[in-house]
Amino acid sequence: MEMQSQDLHANGPNYPLGNTESELDEIMYRISHDLRASVRALQELPCWIVEDLEEAAIQLPGKSARHLKLLSSHATRLDAMLSGLLEYSRVGRMQQVELLNPSEILQDVLEDISISSRVTVHDLVADQLVRMGETDLKRVFAILVGNAIGFHPTHSPEIVVKAQALDSVNWQLEVTDDGPGIPEEVRHLIFMPMSKLVSRDQEDGAGMGLAILKKIVRTYGGKVDVRTAASGKGTTFTVILPVLSSTAE
Repeated sequence: MEMQSQDLHANGPNYPLGNTESELDEIMYRISHDLRASVRALQELPCWIVEDLEEAAIQLPGKSARHLKLLSSHATRLDAMLSGLLEYSRVGRMQQVELLNPSEILQDVLEDISISSRVTVHDLVADQLVRMGETDLKRVFAILVGNAIGFHPTHSPEIVVKAQALDSVNWQLEVTDDGPGIPEEVRHLIFMPMSKLVSRDQEDGAGMGLAILKKIVRTYGGKVDVRTAASGKGTTFTVILPVLSSTAE
């Protein structure tokens, strides 16, 4: 199996991220990496304050205790955002790029995810290969399935996964859930970094998952789309990846 380590951001027309975007990713990586140390200190400081007060037998007023808890909560959320930005900036960077069977990788991901959801898998083909970093390909599948679970009201949706050869040069994956759907007027926002369709009180994530998904797919020359049923219930994400070889060759 062919394998090599490379930076896909600067690898020509097959991976169309330009130099400017690559430079921005490098800046984003450095800033996010450096800031995380300070954010972790912010997460720990409230605990240290509480411990010091307890050792001194000082009772912290209820309002002050709530403020410290709020500080810790915001620091945790900020850390999640920085973690998402770091992952976003690292897409395609210095990975072992190899010929992978996406259907086999998808099966591995579904087995690794511990969920109570009902997952139905259709049409897994095993004779097509894509040329990607394995970490990136696994992340695409994990984001799609995790997104279907996380935004379902009960966190236990019925998920239909359909993988197939779209044609001789493209492999297609569809992940459909029975959740509330995504209104058409905000559908274009979901792939933007740190974009959320629910309030912070309802969802604690950093809003980076689908942005990371789109960047990974685009980095490798693929496409991603989303649609909601006419009834307004249920969402289907479609990912198309170019096929570069097959196991039969």
